[in-house]
Amino acid sequence: MHWPTKNSTIQKSLTKITRMKFKTLFLRTIAVLFVFTIVLSCQNDFENVGSNIVDNVNFKADSLTLPVTAYTQKFFDTLGVQTNGTPAGALGYYDDPVYGTTVASTLSQVILSTNNPSFGTNPVLDSVVLSLPYFSTSNINSETGETEYTLDSVYGDAPIKLTGYRSNYFLSDNMPPDFEDRAVYYSNQLETFEGIEGDELFSINSFIPSSDPTETDVPAAEDAEDQSPVKTFSAPSLRLLLDKEYFTQAILSKSGDNVLFNENNFKNYFRGLYFKAEPLGDAGTYFLFNLSSSKITLYYTYGEDSSRRQASIDMSLYATTSTGALRTISMFGLNNSFSPEIAADLQDIDKENGEENLYLKGGQGSMAVIDLFGPDDNNDGIPEQLETLRDSTWLIREANLIFHVNQDKISALGGQNYDEPERLYIYNLDTNQSLGDYTLESSSGVSGASGFTNHLGPLVRNTDGKGVSYKIRITEYIKSILSKDNDAPATKLGVAISQNVSVISTGAIENATDGNVPTRLPFSSILSEKGTILYGNQTTEDDKKLELKIYYTRASN
Repeated sequence: MHWPTKNSTIQKSLTKITRMKFKTLFLRTIAVLFVFTIVLSCQNDFENVGSNIVDNVNFKADSLTLPVTAYTQKFFDTLGVQTNGTPAGALGYYDDPVYGTTVASTLSQVILSTNNPSFGTNPVLDSVVLSLPYFSTSNINSETGETEYTLDSVYGDAPIKLTGYRSNYFLSDNMPPDFEDRAVYYSNQLETFEGIEGDELFSINSFIPSSDPTETDVPAAEDAEDQSPVKTFSAPSLRLLLDKEYFTQAILSKSGDNVLFNENNFKNYFRGLYFKAEPLGDAGTYFLFNLSSSKITLYYTYGEDSSRRQASIDMSLYATTSTGALRTISMFGLNNSFSPEIAADLQDIDKENGEENLYLKGGQGSMAVIDLFGPDDNNDGIPEQLETLRDSTWLIREANLIFHVNQDKISALGGQNYDEPERLYIYNLDTNQSLGDYTLESSSGVSGASGFTNHLGPLVRNTDGKGVSYKIRITEYIKSILSKDNDAPATKLGVAISQNVSVISTGAIENATDGNVPTRLPFSSILSEKGTILYGNQTTEDDKKLELKIYYTRASN
């Protein structure tokens, strides 16, 4: 519409009215779009539980707090946990001020990088290098331009004694009696193996892992004018020179022999390596090392005097097939001497009613079992409390388990400056799988060791740096078991320490066949040595009691 240029009162009034109508129409349109967006959002974010909600009713936000049963499942005195099948080895002595001490040693097969190798004419070993890389992160120093490293997965800073042996014990690849399944080795088995300490390969009487980069002298190229070795630097590792004469006899002199012909023959011949850690006094250091790149490298020359050539062959501690299946067996043993006070507290566990405290400890330690929705009195596979909730007409908005740290108990046991773990991991004890909340967050791309913070809330600390609580969001899991389409809901969850929440594969628990013990434990917990104490469902401190909190929307009429 085109307005005349004449400035009249009528024109001004019409213009004002038109603008008001346009503004009103615009606001109404925005409001409709907003409501439409909210409806779509509700359809995406909420799940209708029970029967359908009647149209044209008002909705009200509400919440419900439900009691749970929670207790500790311990492993440290009678049950071993699987320590093979992970690309990490453990060594050292760890003195946890709350839980007690742990000593870790590692036993591993080794295989040659080349079967039936030919070492050429007149082979001579130049050096034999053992390399056990630590886990570390790197950054560039802005002032010097040099690469600096920070060690990861190291506990303590006091020296230990470290000894390396050629093992006399044969680690079988498969389990008897039919030898069809891959072998499983447990944390409490290592000290029972006979003949494990064969020929001594090295001994360090005072060892502490160093964050200094590894320096290597690489021989110059054969056609280079300067034949001086070239220095290279790599990530920190335990790097040692081993006896050349020993490996000349053990490996090079066996060229063409049947013991080097294939992997099975070599495994039976050389057996493996045993790294034994021992404390020096009442303190020490405990660390993980990267098995996937651990090896012994034999550097040698061969040929006639006028045309010597350089070569090398590896004896690897960890190797996989093209499909990712393991070709080697490596395991670590854990010798625990846990606190008598904690052992007494865990002497009689009330699995029916739950406990006042939950003791969580990595390694061959302990975890928590959370039993939701009470008993199944009529044995139909669905707890009665859950059946009642399924008859409701709710839209679930959020569901949380909040675990409060019992600092009073930790301090009473000697942990005044205790270093609690940053993360916990929760999983389905029926399937040993992560929950739907984990899968949902993973699909959004928020993953990695520091990810999954919406589902697995990191430790909240107070101003003094002490742990306060962990908030574990299980919304998608609660939606799934409240659905009537789920005719076999799993209502038991496991909660464990996590070294890395992006690692969710699990290891077996020894003799867990009676139905009263969880069958598997996350490797991320087995590889950790940290611990904590949480309030359970039977604590008298109501504001710290473990409960299930559900936030929902319901019809108000």
